[in-house]
Amino acid sequence: MKYSIKEISELAHVAPSTVSKALNGQRGVSEEKRAEIIKIAGEHNYIPNASARALSHKSAEAIGLIIPAGKNRSLLGSYWSEIIAAIAEEVSSRGYSLLLFVLDSEKRLEGLKEMVLRQNVDGLIIPAEEITLDAYNLLIDLKIPFVLQGRSKVCNHYSVDVQNMSGAAALTRSLLRQGCKKCACVAGPEEYLYSRERVEGFRTVMADSGIGNAPVLYSLYSEQKALLDIRNFFEKNRDVDGVFITAGGEFAFYVLRVLKELGFDMSSFGVSVFDDFEPLHFLPFPVTSAKQPVRLMGTQTAKNLFQLLSGEEPPSLSLFDITLVQ
Repeated sequence: MKYSIKEISELAHVAPSTVSKALNGQRGVSEEKRAEIIKIAGEHNYIPNASARALSHKSAEAIGLIIPAGKNRSLLGSYWSEIIAAIAEEVSSRGYSLLLFVLDSEKRLEGLKEMVLRQNVDGLIIPAEEITLDAYNLLIDLKIPFVLQGRSKVCNHYSVDVQNMSGAAALTRSLLRQGCKKCACVAGPEEYLYSRERVEGFRTVMADSGIGNAPVLYSLYSEQKALLDIRNFFEKNRDVDGVFITAGGEFAFYVLRVLKELGFDMSSFGVSVFDDFEPLHFLPFPVTSAKQPVRLMGTQTAKNLFQLLSGEEPPSLSLFDITLVQ
């Protein structure tokens, strides 16, 4: 639900003009009250009108893109390389430069604030998994236009994503069509919205098919932790005959590596992956994958940000469908 300034003012017990001043960094509001209003706005999915902010900034003709990195992050496989390439192409076509940033995992807020204040960028593109409530409130307070790549559980902000639940459901049904009777699901970090949505799509199909209590594993993306978690999971679930993997790249191959090491017969084992990572096409057994229109998604994200910078209102959410590939 998209809250208005009037609704935020009622929750904060202040006048709408006070909310506007607080969110736009104007005088006449105590710092304590400003912090309270910003917190309420973030908690209730308030999407500010960025037109005035965007137009008030002197253009640096540069866009900042925060790159996900670290043990909990998803900079794996071809997804982000394609996203970056698409964004860079759109940014360049408009005569802008693209600056890439990696935030210190221990000092994320400080790094974000310093980046905005010290770097000449007109706006930011941020992976949904990188945004926290504190970061959202900080960006609103600093009046920097930004958009999200993916959707966030933290805030309802301008974002571009893929149809996670329906895509996961399609991949799960493909396993059942292959004759799998007991499927498992191996997912990335549970804190990521897309991981939870893909698991939900898997569980819904399994339940609708009369197969309850399908085993699910959430794991980090780091190699050492992922391999340990995946090995323990399949040692406890040796009777499964198929697996839906919610992310591709190296993570998918961690799963396949463990299955091979534990002696699973892959010639009769069903595999579906929410990614169309190129090496999957060269495996000696069938795999069903989800081809995401990654280039289109990256381009749309950049276009959304440029709409903000020009004072226009971009779509609050752009969702793309996947295509199944055998």
